[in-house]
Amino acid sequence: MIRFLTILFIPLLCVAMVGCLPEPNITTPPPISEAKRIVITPLYAEAGTAEEVSKLGGRISVNLATRLEIIFKNAEWVYDRSSKLKPIDDKLTELGLTLVQVYEDPALAAKLGQALEADLVIVGMVEKPSLTRRDFDQHLMKQGRQGGISGTSTYIRTRLTAIGRTQVKVIDTNSSEIIFSNRIRSYLKYWYAYQTQMSEQQIYKTDEERYADLGKYLPLRIAYSLHPTGLKLEPEEQILLKPDIELKGTGGIVEFN
Repeated sequence: MIRFLTILFIPLLCVAMVGCLPEPNITTPPPISEAKRIVITPLYAEAGTAEEVSKLGGRISVNLATRLEIIFKNAEWVYDRSSKLKPIDDKLTELGLTLVQVYEDPALAAKLGQALEADLVIVGMVEKPSLTRRDFDQHLMKQGRQGGISGTSTYIRTRLTAIGRTQVKVIDTNSSEIIFSNRIRSYLKYWYAYQTQMSEQQIYKTDEERYADLGKYLPLRIAYSLHPTGLKLEPEEQILLKPDIELKGTGGIVEFN
């Protein structure tokens, strides 16, 4: 009896494990230059995220398509440009499909692509971004032009970050196969340095502004991953703001990194 249950249980366990395995990365750039018509769907937001994450997914797809249109001018790009011009959303409604379904099932993504007469379909998912703030209480002194201490005011620092993560896939419409699948992220940093007596008056980047920056830089990262030979390297980490002053602490000159 025990042997029978073991024989029965092991295959079921294997099936369950396979179903839980993460999707394999396929990082070889897809043959976009050979395609005549490409669909880019809005990136759907993972379950339980706020409305601004869904808006970020739409912003990423528009900026990505706009970026790729500049490079591949001979191809026709199909994507939702606005609330009125939305061929992807309209076709999904017509087919009775959702963004989640075409993201999770390459056969359904291919069905969408065939309905829109496309060669390739680019789909994706965006996670809820991580927005953080860290205050550094180390007191720093401003350096003068000759390398000496300038004035007697002390400075402190604050760093904001925004980390956006996406999973992007490209599906070949004819074969219904995933030919590209990669996890892509952007890590944005904002540094502030201010006099201790001015801390209450310091103005920081808002959450909305950091979301907007992710909507700009994530598409650049995705575009580079899809076509690295035709675009400049887009680093994963970007310092978008840092003080234009030199500060010194007990460990020497401070690096804003």
